[in-house]
Amino acid sequence: MNFLKLLVACGYFHLLKILFLDLAALDGVYSLQGEMLDNIELNVMHTVDHVEKARDETKRAVKYQGQARKKLIIIIVIVVVLLGILALIIGLSVGL
Repeated sequence: MNFLKLLVACGYFHLLKILFLDLAALDGVYSLQGEMLDNIELNVMHTVDHVEKARDETKRAVKYQGQARKKLIIIIVIVVVLLGILALIIGLSVGL
């Protein structure tokens, strides 16, 4: 949903840029405001790119976290089984 808001904001700044271009024909104030709007529009576009990358990286991180948790559980089960076998061997050798 935030991605759509950014796209709407980008379009909004584009409309403001057109408005200032029209005003520039009247009194020549576009140069300062136009540069500012160009910077804002560029920043919004960069933000959209960064949000997309962050979303992809978050999905990847969740996947890796799940894989790491699964490996940890497998290691814990193996250690518990090995400790059980070791306890059984020691118990049988002592004569319990």
